[in-house]
Amino acid sequence: MNILEQIVFEKKQSLKRVQPYNFKEIEAIIATARCQSNLWVNLFNQKNEPVIIAEIKLGSPSRGSIISHEAVPYYLSEYQRAGASALSVVTEEKYFKGNTTLLKKVIQNTYLPVLRKDFVINDTQIYQSAYFGVGALLIIAKILSLSKIRKFINLCELLNIIPLVEIHDQQDLEKAIEAGVNFIGINNRNLATLEVSLHTTESLLPGIPDHATVVCESGIRSREDLQRFMNMGINHFLIGECLLFHSQPGEVLRELKGVRKSASSKNMWDNPS
Repeated sequence: MNILEQIVFEKKQSLKRVQPYNFKEIEAIIATARCQSNLWVNLFNQKNEPVIIAEIKLGSPSRGSIISHEAVPYYLSEYQRAGASALSVVTEEKYFKGNTTLLKKVIQNTYLPVLRKDFVINDTQIYQSAYFGVGALLIIAKILSLSKIRKFINLCELLNIIPLVEIHDQQDLEKAIEAGVNFIGINNRNLATLEVSLHTTESLLPGIPDHATVVCESGIRSREDLQRFMNMGINHFLIGECLLFHSQPGEVLRELKGVRKSASSKNMWDNPS
């Protein structure tokens, strides 16, 4: 099995231990979820400046451990001070070192809309995301059939979650188009080999319908990279390792946005609700 197949296999095993959610259990939070999804819709409608989704990721199969749980408050504070538009939180446990406790902690301590990134393969994960107040959820086309993509999109919309459908190749793109996707993430990282190529976005972009919002994921390292894709009409970016491997992620984020360094602000992590 390649690494993607291993992750999906482990995810199936772990979900056997998760109690299923149902619609009645989360009715009370649907209004909150609607507010979160509206924030995402507003972000995805922005067209004239870079919209950066800054990532919180504790580890990865290619890089091992990246940051500790104790370092998350610092990165969260840096992202907010530097003007991140939204946050992405990776919750896969074994290979990316994340969990839903991390997700809840971030949501409790930020005013920014939050995208949950995981390997979503069943309804339980979507109900769980709604329960935690997630406003957007990554749906990876590579690991799902067309019928599953449609089903998950419909369930997300029912629960007021924005589904961001991630593609990596032409086959993924064709499934996304047939499913009627409105929000498409192009991952420049091959999830089977973990190799990164910005050419992935360049090659797939012409085939994406005009109505769809595109998020460029992985491999953005500089303002020049970002500007390269803005010149192609993309202005939504999900950026992780470029920020996470820097001791001053806020400074890097400001450079990517093309703005000056801002004044410092306090850490918001110490008083969770």
